[in-house]
Amino acid sequence: MTSGRVSSGARSPLRRAHLSLGVLLIITILAAGGVSAAIMADPSSMAGIGFAASAVVLAIAGTLAARVVIALERVRRMSRAPEKPLPNAPLFTKLMSSLRRRA
Repeated sequence: MTSGRVSSGARSPLRRAHLSLGVLLIITILAAGGVSAAIMADPSSMAGIGFAASAVVLAIAGTLAARVVIALERVRRMSRAPEKPLPNAPLFTKLMSSLRRRA
């Protein structure tokens, strides 16, 4: 029988997402350094292979990091309480009245 408590060894999905983001950012930074080093190296086939490998890792890690950031932002927005409109604000009232006239 399980209780509602999480064991101390388990990590929450949010914590895992933050950890993944940190790892992906480190990989992205290292891959950018690899691309930079390959560009500055003397022309050779090994420099080309190093550039290609670093560029692929940079693109993949950067894309995955962006996806994690988007997912974290979505979770943050969903967890906030919805904001109520400001019916007493003059700009809001003017905007709403102009939108109603157009419709």
